[in-house]
Amino acid sequence: MKKYLFIAALCLCLGAGVAAAADDTVGLPEEKITTDAEVEDKLLLSPGSVTVIKPQEMKGEQKTLPELLKQVPGLHIIETKGRGAYTTASVRGSSSSQVSVYVDGVLMNLGSEAAVDLSTIPVENVERIEVYRGYIPARFGGASMGGVINIITVRPERAGGSVTAGLGSFGRLTGGLSYNTPLGEGALMASVNFDRTDGDFEYWNDNNTPYTPDDDYKAERQNNGYKNSNVLLKWNSERWQVEGGWKRNDRELPYSAPGADKPDSVRGATQVTDQWNTVVTRRGRMGDLDYGLRLEYLHQTKDYDDPSDTIGGWGEQHNRYETKRFGAAVDGSLPLGENHLVEFLWNYYNEELHTTGDIVKNFGGRERHTRNSWNGQIQDTISLNRTGDLWLTPIVRWNAAEGVTEFSWGAALTKKFGQGWTAKVTGGTYNRAPNLYELYGDGAFIIPNEGLKWEDGTQYDVGIAWEGELSKASVKAELTYFYRKSNNLIDYLMVNPRYAQYVNIGNAEISGVELEATVKRDKWDLYISATWMDPKNKTSGYMYDDPLPNRPEWEGLLRVSRKILKDDRGTLFAELHHIGKNYYDMQGEVGWDNLTTFGLGMRWQLRDDLKLVFGVDDVFNAGPDVMLFATGNGPERTLWYPIQGRAFYASLIWTF
Repeated sequence: MKKYLFIAALCLCLGAGVAAAADDTVGLPEEKITTDAEVEDKLLLSPGSVTVIKPQEMKGEQKTLPELLKQVPGLHIIETKGRGAYTTASVRGSSSSQVSVYVDGVLMNLGSEAAVDLSTIPVENVERIEVYRGYIPARFGGASMGGVINIITVRPERAGGSVTAGLGSFGRLTGGLSYNTPLGEGALMASVNFDRTDGDFEYWNDNNTPYTPDDDYKAERQNNGYKNSNVLLKWNSERWQVEGGWKRNDRELPYSAPGADKPDSVRGATQVTDQWNTVVTRRGRMGDLDYGLRLEYLHQTKDYDDPSDTIGGWGEQHNRYETKRFGAAVDGSLPLGENHLVEFLWNYYNEELHTTGDIVKNFGGRERHTRNSWNGQIQDTISLNRTGDLWLTPIVRWNAAEGVTEFSWGAALTKKFGQGWTAKVTGGTYNRAPNLYELYGDGAFIIPNEGLKWEDGTQYDVGIAWEGELSKASVKAELTYFYRKSNNLIDYLMVNPRYAQYVNIGNAEISGVELEATVKRDKWDLYISATWMDPKNKTSGYMYDDPLPNRPEWEGLLRVSRKILKDDRGTLFAELHHIGKNYYDMQGEVGWDNLTTFGLGMRWQLRDDLKLVFGVDDVFNAGPDVMLFATGNGPERTLWYPIQGRAFYASLIWTF
């Protein structure tokens, strides 16, 4: 019924658009597509919900990409094995596979991965992060069921650079060098960064026997370190952008803590990932048509090594996954008269996965997998009235993979009222093809399921935003209700104690409310985000109405800062983050308790070219106290993968 009401409203709006097209004074937004870091009007980015994060404002706080994203309403970070380990995002209750991640226009989602590992994406040179939820604009290829995380690195401009050095608890060391210089008709940026930690924090281990407290003891997390390194070269001119990057993630793979956290515990496996990518972009104009051409290449190797056969125990000690992907894209925007702004995108990908090692040798399976896919979409922004404050933005998409083509659509209605008020309604359909990993498994623990169907679904949201002045404070606030339904949802299920498989488990429905607000007054800045969500499995006869895992009901963040010292050369900041009860399983029986953390710190401009940043995360050491619960199966106990607690840090930033 909700679907038909939305379609009826859309038809009425389309009729109004046709009538308004006859007017000569109808106006469109002055600008629609932009990557300018200074643009603050979110309507220029999307008619739907979008949050913009500027990492440079928090530079020195040693925040990773997952930690920056924790402030986004509607987005939940899933840290499966702790900080620095495999980390993904869920947007409005989506699966992680349904979230698309872009870095300077390059899609990070690979067919050989279940989802994008956010912990491997560096943010030291990121100018802005845009998170799109619900309606996804045409400049992002594919239907993006969950949403889009768009990461834009700094554009090289003036000559100069910076050096950053930092240290922190648990063996944390960070460092980086960035330099800009004019070159030819443009400018070049060269950057090198690293981040490493032992991750050996302390926690209380009940030895998995909570009924016998005499054998409990303090333990240190074992095999929990990582080393991240990256290099970025980026050249920009007025029309061209050429970019090349390399990143390496050298990670220890910890096993579950109880019983495996002694100083002499056998070391676990390691995984080393190297990724190279190159992208060339050309922008130009032909009359009123603004167009872009892009070619990209990505090469990734992932080496798994478990010499003691500790993790699996089935002889799959050494394996290598190699992925090669070539992509091409054409996009553009064209104003048609005074009433329409048409935007389009077509992109193509050819991806090859090559698997070698014990997995193929011992368990059989295919060594090579190839996929060809393409996406095409067109969007029109239509002005519906003479005053230019009412817009309808429909979009249609075609997505194809392995010879199958699916269609989806969306629409957004935006109305600006007086006194800073804006109302937004968006809705539409979405889909996703199963990736290579889900279809063909890994030959060891994930068995193939070549009969997987495409996921599809519908979504809509209704939001109200206000921008203005209240009690001498500048305020921006937005409240949004969202609903999404997924059909043929692909999820990970254990077939038996040895094997797992990706299967179409059925249907799911998620509804919720997002709040985001920014308040600035004199020397004070405040940011708040909050999410309430009701995620339910809606498959008849199969855990009907049980909660979906890794989707907490409540989550929120409050960040406050105040300028201090002469000439505002110092800034105090504090951050409060809450995650509600969360489930591991789909029956709502096994999960972990609430987690509320508090951090604080200070930025001090020692001189014009030198800044010191220091602080502490999780001041009250709440992380290690979070316990696992199993309804009807005994008392709370130590988490399988304990959470890191209190951590001190300090960073020095020299700009020249």
